[in-house]
Amino acid sequence: MKNKLKLQPLRIPSGWEVTYNTFLEIDPSNIKQDEEWFMIFTESLFQAIHKSRNILIDLGWYPEGDPKGNFGIELIKNYEWEKPLESINSKDKDEIIEKLELLMLMVEEGDIR
Repeated sequence: MKNKLKLQPLRIPSGWEVTYNTFLEIDPSNIKQDEEWFMIFTESLFQAIHKSRNILIDLGWYPEGDPKGNFGIELIKNYEWEKPLESINSKDKDEIIEKLELLMLMVEEGDIR
């Protein structure tokens, strides 16, 4: 493939450590449902941890590779996945970017503990 896919630019406040990032600039609303591009939308798009607050933020696409799916953000404290501090779902990529950046900022500023 000649086209180079670029990572989605994100504003990540200090205090966060990115554990993985495969969140690309491509917008799922611009992909036809029968295209294979949906295979890049996985449950593991982005994850970062704020070690001093023991909070993890996780972004994925659910169900994985499904054109009818959506983005999902989970904000997890103390690795208690069954009790997320925040859980956000949306098909809108711009909304997800805004929420992801806002949640990371709120954790860093101590608004979410």
